[in-house]
Amino acid sequence: MGSVNRNTWIMFFSILMVGMGFSIIMPVLPFYVTSMGASAFQLGMLITVYALCQFIFAPIWGNFSDRVGRRPVLIVGVIGFAITFIMMGLSTQLWMLFAARIAGGIFSCAALPTAMAYVGDTTSYEKRGSSMGLVGASMGMGMIFGPAIGGLLSGYYIALPFFCAGGLAAVNSLMVILWVKESLPPEKRSEQREVNIIPPFMDGIRSSLAVFFIVIFLVSTGEAMHQGTFALFTNGLLGFGSREVGWAFMAAGTGSVLVQGMLVGRIMKRVGEERTTQMGIIIIVLSFTLFLNAFNLWSTILFMAIYAAGIGLIRPSITTAVSRRSDMQQGKSMGILQGFDSLGRVIGPSLGGLLLDIHLNLAYLGAISVLTAALIVLVLFSRRSREEKIVDFHK
Repeated sequence: MGSVNRNTWIMFFSILMVGMGFSIIMPVLPFYVTSMGASAFQLGMLITVYALCQFIFAPIWGNFSDRVGRRPVLIVGVIGFAITFIMMGLSTQLWMLFAARIAGGIFSCAALPTAMAYVGDTTSYEKRGSSMGLVGASMGMGMIFGPAIGGLLSGYYIALPFFCAGGLAAVNSLMVILWVKESLPPEKRSEQREVNIIPPFMDGIRSSLAVFFIVIFLVSTGEAMHQGTFALFTNGLLGFGSREVGWAFMAAGTGSVLVQGMLVGRIMKRVGEERTTQMGIIIIVLSFTLFLNAFNLWSTILFMAIYAAGIGLIRPSITTAVSRRSDMQQGKSMGILQGFDSLGRVIGPSLGGLLLDIHLNLAYLGAISVLTAALIVLVLFSRRSREEKIVDFHK
């Protein structure tokens, strides 16, 4: 049991690395790419291409881990992730940075859904909710430490955050290679031998889990609209600079960790995954409405913490629901979930930016509309499920 616990903690550390890798570039990347002569559009494309690669490759890696086991895919993912950070630090031209970001998107989605599937393999049905809460907390901690480390180290040398993240990912690689044991025995592996080049998203849409994939896509789109426009919105509304934005994002990460690490497991046990997700969506809609009426830094930090609490309820709930109810292999279902999540991150920033260009408030009004659609989808699904259970009971 001790080795299983150690392996699980290494998975949490791997997920923390992915979160840190995504967020460490937030305060650094704009200055890094402009030093290479990049335009604002090219900066946006660097963010989009990373999420697009995750969207394409996450289900492929998930399927592959069901066939060959979690450990080899995880090793490839964490080693590749470490190398891509070094590539970014060594980049001297824009095309090199694009190559590193593309590789980073591909390898990060080998690490993240595989680590999540590993946690699903090694935890009981009853404990899966709290374990997935810790998965979310690990990602949230990465989102806290990433911007802080990136902002601090870039003051010494602008590429230093990338080398630091690469070093941490390399340590994680050694931990996985030396200590992690395989969680998927040969008799439980998929017999599918061909490699799917086209991601199996239609399998997800046709499955009983389709509602959760649709909801995570809509939530991710609204979340990315917020993250992609928050700095410009608060600058236009309140004159915020990078320091104030950094404080707000740190509050978001802290709130997310607290909710996912301490509360979400208990709430799911009491009301279930679907109602916990509904609560989270309502809280985010409330926070976005409050952002439109922010009046100073402290109000913005408070509203960001409220937003983070909503995200902290949603992600572990959906992950737990998919893990518990999946009639697919864990790797495939987690890969599809990650793919739909990434698709929202492809669409959200550009959609939010387009709306912000039209009017300062329009990006948040658009995000509220997207999240309201997610809530309606989930409520209708929950109502239909209850009606079907009643019919089955009377039969």
